[in-house]
Amino acid sequence: MKLICDGLDLSDAVLKVSKALSVKSANPVLEGIKITAKGDTLTLLATDTELTIEKKIHADILMEGETVVVGKYFVEFVKKLEKEKIELTFINEGGLQIKYADSISQLQVYPTENFPVIEKDINGDYFELTQKEFKEIANHTSFACSVDDSRPILKGCLYEIENGVLTSVALDGFRMAVVKKEVKASGDFKVVIPSRTLQEITRLLDDDNETLKVILNNNVLFIEIKDTTIISRLIEGEFVKYNHILPKGFENSLTVNKNALLQSIERASIVAKNDRFNIVKFDIKENLLTVSAKSEIGNVNENVPINLKGKDLVIAFNGKYISEFLKIIEEDFVTINLNTQIDPAIIKPVGKEDFIYLVMSVRINV
Repeated sequence: MKLICDGLDLSDAVLKVSKALSVKSANPVLEGIKITAKGDTLTLLATDTELTIEKKIHADILMEGETVVVGKYFVEFVKKLEKEKIELTFINEGGLQIKYADSISQLQVYPTENFPVIEKDINGDYFELTQKEFKEIANHTSFACSVDDSRPILKGCLYEIENGVLTSVALDGFRMAVVKKEVKASGDFKVVIPSRTLQEITRLLDDDNETLKVILNNNVLFIEIKDTTIISRLIEGEFVKYNHILPKGFENSLTVNKNALLQSIERASIVAKNDRFNIVKFDIKENLLTVSAKSEIGNVNENVPINLKGKDLVIAFNGKYISEFLKIIEEDFVTINLNTQIDPAIIKPVGKEDFIYLVMSVRINV
C-alpha cells in the first residue's frame, strides 16, 4: 500500500473515526484504525464492536492495499501534520511509514486479518427526517440518559415509531425527556439507541433540511452522512413504560422567563453544589418565584417574576436537572406544571408542545 493525501483531510478523518476506538481492549487490534487504499479513495475505519465509524477521503493511490495502524498515536501524530502533504506506505516488516516534507517516521501496525469484519450491507426498518430535526431530537433527549451501568437499557434513548410519529424518550430515574416528531417511516417499530451513538451522530450533522435515513436491522443501526458511515449495536431489552410516569393533570401552572430562571438557579447552585443533591428551593407565591439555596458556604435568595395559575407552593429540585434542560431549549419562556411538594414537575417550552421534560422533586422540610 502506498498513497499521498492532504494532511488536513487525513487529520479530520482520523479524528472522526477515533471516537469508535476501543480503550484498553482485551483484543489489541480494536485499538487500531484500519486503513484501506483502493481506486482514488482512502478509507479509515475504527470499531470497538459496539460502535463503528468509517470515513472516506480522496487520495492519490500509488499502490492499493490495507493495514491497521495503532490508533491513539496515529491520531496524535497526524494532527501535527495538517499543513503537510502526507505519503503513507505500508512496509511489511517496518509498519506504516509516514513521509512528510523532508522527514520520515514509522508507526506500529496490527495484523489486518485480526481486524473484525464489519457488515455494511444493511437493509430493514427505517425512518427519515431532516438532519436538523434528528439533531434537535437527540440533543433534547440524550442528556437525560443514565450513565449507571446497573441498568443498561437506560443508557440509551427509546425511538418508537407509531402511525408516522416518532417518540423519543430518555430517563435516568430522576428525570425524563420526551420528544415527538412526525417522520416518514417503513412501519411501526421501536428500538433503543445508545446515547453515545446519538452524540457521535449529532457531531456529524448539519443544521439543514437535508434528508437523513436511519436504517435499523438485526439489532444494528446504520446511517450514512456524506462520506461518513456510522454502524452501532442497539441496546436490547424492554424499555420503561414511560407513559405510566407522566402525571394525568396539574393543580398549578406557572410561566417564567427561561433566562431569568436559569441565571437564578445557576447562582443558587454555587452555594448548593456541596450538597450531593444540589438542592434548590422554589417558593411560589402569587406572581413571584423565590429561588433559594443554603449551605455552610452561604445562602442565596432571588426573586423571579412569574405568571401563576393555581395556589402557593414550596417545592425543591436538584438544580442541575433544571438548568441542564433550560440550556438546551431556544424558546424564551417555559411553563412549569406542578401538583404537590412531593410530586414531579413537568416543564415545557412555551409554544413547543412536542417536547416534555419531567423532573422529580426533592423532599425537604418546609
